Formats: sequence, structure tokens, C-alpha cells
Amino acid sequence: MENDKVKKKSVLLTVFDTLFIMMLCFATLLSTMLMKGKSDGIMDYSINWRSLGLTLGALISYMIFIIMQSEKGLKSMINHIYGKK
Repeated sequence: MENDKVKKKSVLLTVFDTLFIMMLCFATLLSTMLMKGKSDGIMDYSINWRSLGLTLGALISYMIFIIMQSEKGLKSMINHIYGKK
């Protein structure tokens, strides 16, 4: 009985979190479009190569860090479960 309440609460929290994040994304995109838009409705998208390079570098560095950490975590979990007792 209590397990069903926990599952329902977990599902409701997951739905709330998802909708909240989607609304934040929508608000961010809408405010950006409204601030950037011109009076004739044409959006001007230009690429700043320095910013793009910095963003890609940060993304690649983050992915390398996450992959290395997740591999360490996986090895530690396998050793904990299947290691010598």
C-alpha cells in the first residue's frame, strides 16, 4: 500500500519536474526571440566563431570528464558487487 503511494508521488514529481523545466526553456526561448526580433519579423542569426569554439571546447571537455567519471563509478560498482568477499 505504501509502495503504491511512493510510486504515485514519484510519478507526479517527475511529471512536475519535466513540465517545470519545459516551461523554463519556453520562457527563455520566447524572451530571447522577443528581445532579438526586428520590427519586420525577420530573425538575424549570426555565428560568433570564438563563442562557438569555446562552447564546443567546453562541451567536449565536459563529455570527457563525464565519461571518465562514469567509467570509474562503473568499475567501483562491479568490484563492490562481484569483487572478492
